[in-house]
Amino acid sequence: MKEVKKRIVWVDIAKAFTILSVPFAHTIPIEWTMRTMIFSFHMPLFFILSGFTTRLATNWNELLKRLKKNFIYLILPTLAVLAIFTITDAIKQGGIYLFPEKIVYWLREFFLDPYPEGLYTAGAVWFLVALFWAKLIMDFINVVFKTEKNGIIFFILGIAGVFMGVYGLRPPAFFDLGLVGAFFMYLGTLWRKHEKIIEKYALPISLVAGVYWFSHTMRGDFMELWLRFYGGYEVSFLVAIAGTFLVSRLAIFVEESSRKSGKIIKTLKDALVVLGKNTFLLYLVHSLDWCLFEKLWNFCDGSNKMLAISLLARFAVDFAGFFILLGLKKLLARKSISLLKKS
Repeated sequence: MKEVKKRIVWVDIAKAFTILSVPFAHTIPIEWTMRTMIFSFHMPLFFILSGFTTRLATNWNELLKRLKKNFIYLILPTLAVLAIFTITDAIKQGGIYLFPEKIVYWLREFFLDPYPEGLYTAGAVWFLVALFWAKLIMDFINVVFKTEKNGIIFFILGIAGVFMGVYGLRPPAFFDLGLVGAFFMYLGTLWRKHEKIIEKYALPISLVAGVYWFSHTMRGDFMELWLRFYGGYEVSFLVAIAGTFLVSRLAIFVEESSRKSGKIIKTLKDALVVLGKNTFLLYLVHSLDWCLFEKLWNFCDGSNKMLAISLLARFAVDFAGFFILLGLKKLLARKSISLLKKS
């Protein structure tokens, strides 16, 4: 598989749409159908599009380099989020001096307990750990078997991940979700491989996917990976694939429309691309918004008015943190370039 050197605009737009849905879905009532619709595709989409844009390792040296890179970009931020959460928890419980015992406790809870209680949205970084495993599994299988015909292996691994989750055989550090994630990533590589054929029949595929996705989400057939809930089993996977395809088609439509539209649409597209390139930053901030600003979410009394206020407050907090992290990222990038030029 060839390396993707240039970012794909519609992929960034699709990721932007999806990351915007995450705080929304985490705030609205559980019984809302809209929450079911969002959960039906939002985490699978990130796995699938990661597979769509990935370049698999072809030898052990590449695997080790990618393992190191993924550890730095996925596991270290996870540990940072847990550390910040632990600081706030220690302060609430009596003082910062409790940090050493608290960090040991929360690390144990997060990596060994499939449902660590009390982490609030900080537990959302499970996805980064699962993505770390999924990438490692993809690279490992590709290096060991040295063939692109590994579909049956990823299919079996995906089933094993679902089986572990459903029957309570949950290994440490969300490895079962990593197995499921690897299967979704493999589907992404297939999508990229057959992109021209899929694009040729995009309209009929979209119509079928739309009817299938809508009808099954109305019935409650969806997956919630964190809870290891796979409603309808194979149906929930098809619903996730259909939802991902529909969001991707919407992203492609936005990209194509921006070329023919005015400045406002182009500006909106550019903003979505920036967000899509940096979904990771918004996800990290969202993972900490509850523990850092808990009082903002406690005033919601169930009314639509207070829910709207809570949503606005949450997005305000998340985007404030996002822009701060984005500014720091750009600053560090400029300094790195400056140091390279001097050397």
